[in-house]
Amino acid sequence: MYYFATPHVNVNVRTNELDFKKLTRNEKLCKALEEVGIKIFLPYRDADQSLSGKDLLEKELEVIRNCDGVIVALSDTRGIYLEAGYAKALGKKVVGLTVEETREFSEWGKAFFDYIAKDTEDLINYFKNA
Repeated sequence: MYYFATPHVNVNVRTNELDFKKLTRNEKLCKALEEVGIKIFLPYRDADQSLSGKDLLEKELEVIRNCDGVIVALSDTRGIYLEAGYAKALGKKVVGLTVEETREFSEWGKAFFDYIAKDTEDLINYFKNA
């Protein structure tokens, strides 16, 4: 199973068109990955959203501790990099996925990831060949 770190943790953030677009993108990405047999944990879909912030964080950290790795939608949102750093510190695989809002990475930043996929198809091919 892979934890999918995305710009949004909670579906209640659907406050504007951009948020809705990101959430729709995340759901399509998960569906595409799951259709080829990659089990995904998407926090706002798979975690109990009635949990307190602290309990939700503990649940997400538990999932990261027990998963194969983390897929990161390379967004301009800082929170996803906390999840990626935690996974990396645990020796988990950390795979980046370029999305619309991805900024250019330095060579040091690129070195953090085991792989950076340019799109969904590239990501799926990476997992098929891994």
